[in-house]
Amino acid sequence: MTKISFYRINGNRQEGLRLACQLGEKAFRQNLSVLFHCDEATTADLSAMLWSFQPSAFLPHSIEQEPSDTIAITSADNPGNHHDVLISLTANSPKWYSRFEKAIEIVYDDQQIMTSKRDAFRYYKSRGYPLQYHDLSKT
Repeated sequence: MTKISFYRINGNRQEGLRLACQLGEKAFRQNLSVLFHCDEATTADLSAMLWSFQPSAFLPHSIEQEPSDTIAITSADNPGNHHDVLISLTANSPKWYSRFEKAIEIVYDDQQIMTSKRDAFRYYKSRGYPLQYHDLSKT
């Protein structure tokens, strides 16, 4: 069963992308494949940040409609060959989240995001998914 983690942060979309990069790097170092799911408007920003979020490192990745690289960004409704880690950067989680070992939801200071992620938390909980909530907004 998919393990689902919510990360709540203070900050805007850019801070959410930065956290996504950090979590993606952590998974990559554990030899896991990572799929970032975001809207089309976010793909270029996330891609640029993955190349530069750390001064001495980067995460090799690609933007793909049919994801196959170890680290991929997609806005398509297609997870490709991925099944390890899903990092959802959209207001609504993709319907195929359950094929992943772990799904990550990032919650930042945007009313639409907070509302949709609250709804997602209730949805997952009602279906018995193991949930973790990391409140980083207090650090």
